[in-house]
Amino acid sequence: MKRRLLIFLLLAGSLSVCLAAGKKYKLYLVTFHLEGEETDNPKFITPVKLGKEYRQYYFNKLPTFTDHDIKWFYPFTSSDGVSYGAAFKLKDHAATELRAITLTNQGKLLGLRCSDAPLQAVLIDRPIEDGVVVIWTGLQQKHLQEFRKRFPHVDDLAPAEGPQFALPNKR
Repeated sequence: MKRRLLIFLLLAGSLSVCLAAGKKYKLYLVTFHLEGEETDNPKFITPVKLGKEYRQYYFNKLPTFTDHDIKWFYPFTSSDGVSYGAAFKLKDHAATELRAITLTNQGKLLGLRCSDAPLQAVLIDRPIEDGVVVIWTGLQQKHLQEFRKRFPHVDDLAPAEGPQFALPNKR
C-alpha cells in the first residue's frame, strides 16, 4: 500500500512539474531568418543547402520576423509557371527593423520558411525602405490558401481616405 502511494505521489509530482515547466508551443506559418556564419554557435544556426549546386549556407534558428509581423500578402505566379511567389508587407515596427537589418547585412541572405515548403532565400542587395519582402518562387497553392486564412490579402484592405489618385479640377 505504501509503495503504491509513493508511486502515485511521484507520478503526480512529475506531472505537475511538466505542466508547470511547459510553455505553449507556437507554430508559425511563416518565419524569416537572417543568414548566419559557419563560425556561429551551432545551437543558434541551422545548415541549409540551396541552389542548383546545393551550396551550404547557415541561417539563424531564431526567426527575425514571424506571422505576427505580417500586415498583408500579395500572391502571384512565379516566372517558372509552376510555383507561386508572394509579397509580404510587414507591420510598421517590423518594417523599421527590416530597414535596419537590410542596411547592415547587405550581401547576406534573408530566408523564408513556410510550413512544409523548402527554405527560400533572397539576397539583401539594398536597404528595404517600404517594408515589403518578396519571395519570388517555390510556394504551392496550399501555401497561398494557408496565407489567405491567416493574413489579409492586399485587395481586401480598404483604400486610404479619399480617392487614391487626385481627381481633375472642374473649373
